[in-house]
Amino acid sequence: MNTNIVLFDFDGTIVDSAPIIMQAVVDTLDELGLPPQSDEQLRAWVGPPLFHSFRDFAKVDPAHIDDAIATYRRHYRQTMYDAPFFPGVREAIQELHKLGFPLAIATSKTETMAKPIATHAGLDPYFKHVVGSTNDSAHQSKAAVIADALNLLEADGYNRAGAIMIGDRIHDVEGAIANHLDVIGVLWGGTDPREFETATTAVATPDELVETIIQRTKK
Repeated sequence: MNTNIVLFDFDGTIVDSAPIIMQAVVDTLDELGLPPQSDEQLRAWVGPPLFHSFRDFAKVDPAHIDDAIATYRRHYRQTMYDAPFFPGVREAIQELHKLGFPLAIATSKTETMAKPIATHAGLDPYFKHVVGSTNDSAHQSKAAVIADALNLLEADGYNRAGAIMIGDRIHDVEGAIANHLDVIGVLWGGTDPREFETATTAVATPDELVETIIQRTKK
């Protein structure tokens, strides 16, 4: 049995939630009377914590970000269960689980939303924990979410040595490095490869991901 911890990001890594997130942002910006954004600008919202996105991408005053997030969530909840798996990702997760890797989800999405979405997607049999942000504040970093996931798995008896983070954005890379983890960037969500310049490596397909994890944990 493999005991190397493998952490997965969720949006943009396991499920193709970009269209749903982008539409929720469009509806939110429209309702709040904020300037519309291009498809390229909207895609940048997929992955980062919402507080940072409203502050950096929509230039919302920090005093009003909580209200903006509440508006976004109202729109997002209408379709949040509709994001499809990226082709081959479910099978990759099943294979890693079969091989005995302890798996957990570490996402910037709030945990109160991440858990029911993961359950609806049928992921409960494969992941020991689904860990998300406890709030949407500026201080809830991806590094903190990853640390929480590692602590839970250590409490289960697993050693964090050799743990690997899988993600699709620079925030996943930075969060993993802050926790002294190897990090594998995934390219199937359309991420600019330059976001993975400081990652351990990057992969183009779920099959390549499984093979890379197996090879790295043999070292």
